[in-house]
Amino acid sequence: MTKPASVVLTLAAHEYRSAVRSRVLGLLILSMVLVSAGSITIAAYDYQAQVADYHAYLSQVKAAGGIVTVPPQLFPLQLLRAVIEYVQIIGAVIAIGLGYLSVARERTGNTLRLISTRPVRLWQLFCGRVLGAGALIATIIVATATISVLLIGLVGGQWLTGAELIRVVITFAAAIIYMLLFYALGFWLTARTKALVNGLVVALVVWLSVVLVIPQIGDTMDPDNQVPGGLFAALQVKKPDEKRVLAHFGTYEKLRNGIEETSLTKHFERGVFAVTGIKDKYNGKPLAVIADSKRSDIEWFAAYAALMSALMLAGLKRERLTQKES
Repeated sequence: MTKPASVVLTLAAHEYRSAVRSRVLGLLILSMVLVSAGSITIAAYDYQAQVADYHAYLSQVKAAGGIVTVPPQLFPLQLLRAVIEYVQIIGAVIAIGLGYLSVARERTGNTLRLISTRPVRLWQLFCGRVLGAGALIATIIVATATISVLLIGLVGGQWLTGAELIRVVITFAAAIIYMLLFYALGFWLTARTKALVNGLVVALVVWLSVVLVIPQIGDTMDPDNQVPGGLFAALQVKKPDEKRVLAHFGTYEKLRNGIEETSLTKHFERGVFAVTGIKDKYNGKPLAVIADSKRSDIEWFAAYAALMSALMLAGLKRERLTQKES
């Protein structure tokens, strides 16, 4: 009798090999690596220039007999900002595409019908599909992370420390989960439609809303963001007075924050920006402190993971039914 774990691994390997044979994986890796390499290279040259300026300033101070006690405010992990933003936008589209292609391959090759003739349970099919998709996405993300770290060292002249590499691993592990959730969305919506392209179109509309529209609503609707440096700062309104003004807009603020809170992309961004120190106030903070501070974002992320797992299961049930009816 075949062991359940062996069945799961066989299904995962099938998912991975199918993508490799179609050359999809190679194209996706290449696209992500190229855009990431370009953004990191530009940021790394700028970082290198900042380091050179600091050393020139240091030499001038020493020549004048002075002493510099404040370390340079240069943080190499902040160079990952553009890469993370590419994952948020392009990575989500890639993941939706992978989910769509997975359903398309199954319907074209009738693979699921063949699998259904064997004693394969739904949970095994689910775990195998998620594991295979996770491996696909991990391959893309690992290639992206590797080239990013190498370019920070080679071009920026700053090799990351062990502690910084741990933060990189956490960041890109979150990116794998983030993309996997969009994979589940693409899979579920495609599985629900007879015409596969209709599912893909709906998935892309959802992507547009979740990734590009909703995250911007919170910022756009914030009056303080309408003026560079902040509206209240420009008007020289003190903090206590600012709070009194905002107290009159309590319902508006709740609505604005509520809309922003529904965005998976925003929660992913807040978490990884804190881990990498892209958000300045988290620079130098221990990971435990950051995790505690970002507990709400982690909980939202977990809730979305549960939702997408349910959608993936629903998609697999739907595909089984479709295969039986055809």
